[in-house]
Amino acid sequence: MAPKKIIIIGAGAAGMSCAHQLAADNSRFSVTLIESISRCGGQAFSIPLDASRHGASFLNQGVQGGSHIFRHTFSMFKQQGYDVHPVNLQISFGKGDKFWTNVFPTKLHEKHKDEIKKFRRVLKIVRKFELFFVMVPIWLLLKMFRFSKEFGDYMIMPTLALFLGTGNATPEVNSVILERLFTSPTYGMWYDEEVEDKSKGKEGVLSGNNPPMVVFPNLSEFYETWRKDLESKGVAVRLNTELVSVIERGKKGVKIALRRKNDEGDSGEGEETVEEYDEIVFACQADTAKRLLGKQASWRERFVLGKAKWADDVTVTHWDSEYMEKNYTNRYDEEQAVDNVAGRDDSARIAQGKEFSPMYYIKPYDQESDKLEMISPLLPIFSLFKELTLRFFTRSTVPLTNTNSPNDPIIRIHHFKCPQHHSSTKFSKQSFSTNHEILTSGRKTKLIPPRLSEKIGGTSSVILGHIISLSYRSCGLSIAREINTQNIAGAGR
Repeated sequence: MAPKKIIIIGAGAAGMSCAHQLAADNSRFSVTLIESISRCGGQAFSIPLDASRHGASFLNQGVQGGSHIFRHTFSMFKQQGYDVHPVNLQISFGKGDKFWTNVFPTKLHEKHKDEIKKFRRVLKIVRKFELFFVMVPIWLLLKMFRFSKEFGDYMIMPTLALFLGTGNATPEVNSVILERLFTSPTYGMWYDEEVEDKSKGKEGVLSGNNPPMVVFPNLSEFYETWRKDLESKGVAVRLNTELVSVIERGKKGVKIALRRKNDEGDSGEGEETVEEYDEIVFACQADTAKRLLGKQASWRERFVLGKAKWADDVTVTHWDSEYMEKNYTNRYDEEQAVDNVAGRDDSARIAQGKEFSPMYYIKPYDQESDKLEMISPLLPIFSLFKELTLRFFTRSTVPLTNTNSPNDPIIRIHHFKCPQHHSSTKFSKQSFSTNHEILTSGRKTKLIPPRLSEKIGGTSSVILGHIISLSYRSCGLSIAREINTQNIAGAGR
């Protein structure tokens, strides 16, 4: 029996994972993987740097690392000969009297110690009645149990936005996810096993752990190595090739129109070709899949794919250390530190805090405390370059002054000023550019800002004949019965 011809649209994390799994049985599947640009990896890629100037030869754009639970991601790195580097996160929340951290207690902890204890009790209620609370957004949960606005805006929302990458849409996240992030021993970023031990006195601690994280290697090199590996297994990888439309789709297969581009900057006016396959897998963004399917989309596909909402980001890369000193707490703050919240002995945490060296930063704006500014490192310095003091940050909404000098640390500020669930079309009509510029090794390179939170991939949905599910934080998917393959390996699941 001839192998089933499969075409995968998109060579990002999901598309590569799908091709990898199908290629393991090339007697049953003949796989073609197409990508509209000149490289694999989608939103995950590396930008070269002048190592003599910045102390590192690259930085990872789109995704810098991930939770230790993404075992499939690490397995794939290892298969391709790449190592990952574990670190423990130290996070700086806010500035001045609104500053707190997961490393040592501060005056803000002391101020809200009773609310923190109540919050722990509320989490138990959420777990007990999760079928109800899965329909309750976080903003409503905090209102139902009468938490103060300061506690919600300055302590609860930032802890979620940091992990989920949900930005100003964090209040709409359902309450069960909030509960899991604090109580799940498997994937709870803020899970602390000592909280349940009464003798430890940590029931009044909001986040007293240093969450484990893994820093990724050079992603451009990794995806190029993976591409070559797929080709050695019989996968036809066709870069600079875009799907124009789905002409026909039925039980006998799918007929599609493809166009080959000369390079990534090509306008796409090359000659169209019509090709036929047994199955098609969309490993691209939901609105793209809906547009390409056109009239061939079922009502269910149109409904699901049309529900995806986007937010555009504008990114600025520079090395303005003055901005970071002005707006964030970068080291141990003796004035804000407290060593005996509610009579608890926190001397050990204070001692640890004196070595405070934050890796992530997040804060609400004082003028609009429901709006967040999140800054995270992009240079892989946490374990690869421990001797360096360089940092690379992302996600902000404040314009920066040009006070750079070659000795300042590299900083990346990500402007995130769009309202919740803003569509890319509407956003582009405002006074924001859809491109940004990044300074690399003395030259400027134009980049298209990502439309999803900067995590493992960027894929929002995958279709194979029928709608099938995919988390965009995953590098893989589970394909429906048409292909009769189970447990496609991917990151995070």
